[in-house]
Amino acid sequence: MGTGYSIVVEVLVGEFGCPEDDLTPGATMEDINLDSLSQVEFAVALERRTGLPFSHDQITLDTTLNQVAAAIDDSCASGAEVTAP
Repeated sequence: MGTGYSIVVEVLVGEFGCPEDDLTPGATMEDINLDSLSQVEFAVALERRTGLPFSHDQITLDTTLNQVAAAIDDSCASGAEVTAP
């Protein structure tokens, strides 16, 4: 997995207390029990961690961890820089 996936896992484990064993690329926000408020908080945490904007419709109950990671990786590939924590 790429940098994006590592960041997603780091945020979910460090800031949301998700057990790392429950996190797989295909897991959805619903699978890891993130409700609508947690999804917004997750988007904000990712913005803080990466410096990349995340809109409210990018992270829904059906969004997989791999999709979020791909958005981070795609932004990095297009020249956006991920900021350090």
